[in-house]
Amino acid sequence: MTARNKKLAWWIAGTVIAVLVLSYIFIPPVHKLGDKLLGRSEKEYPKPDSLKVDEFEYGAPQDLKGEIIDVPRDSLLDSLMLADTTLMPVDGPPPAPIPGFGDNEQLPPMPSDSDLPIKIAPVKPENMPISIDDIEHYVSSNASVNAKLTACRENYKKLHDLYSEFVTHPTSEYQEVGTKRKKELLDQLSQLMKAAQSANDSNCEEETAALRREVNKMKF
Repeated sequence: MTARNKKLAWWIAGTVIAVLVLSYIFIPPVHKLGDKLLGRSEKEYPKPDSLKVDEFEYGAPQDLKGEIIDVPRDSLLDSLMLADTTLMPVDGPPPAPIPGFGDNEQLPPMPSDSDLPIKIAPVKPENMPISIDDIEHYVSSNASVNAKLTACRENYKKLHDLYSEFVTHPTSEYQEVGTKRKKELLDQLSQLMKAAQSANDSNCEEETAALRREVNKMKF
């Protein structure tokens, strides 16, 4: 046999083997025939739409019967149920009314608006006054005016710190103290403005007006 004939024979043999393998995989009759020739026996499972009895391992579904197990009742549960409906004699003094319970006791009065806690609306960030360091400072040539201006700055700083605490924790105590200090500082600023106008100190007037605007932003 020549080399050409050998090559042709191997090509034909490979083609035949490939056809047989593909037929065994994709063609069910060939697959069953191959299993019989090879001695393989695969168990066939019933299809979902099949109702033949012989295709089910344990018979048809309607023939299956479940076992009924008689479970005794829980004795503890029964005793609890009987305890709710059975009156047992109890040794001791007769029951007496308990303060706060019973039909004859009066209910506590309904809370009024004065009893409710004070709710204070939170302050928006855009309404927050600026700190004392952000306000432009001036030095007055008049010693008296300059002393009043320095005192107003210190009081404004204390009031600003109090207002920051009030915004974080709005309580009635902060509100009462802040309202009082705000009124006192506004009175001091009014006196300072009159003193600056008397001394013709325009720079002091501008700083006093700026302080007044920031103090009025504080809503206690």
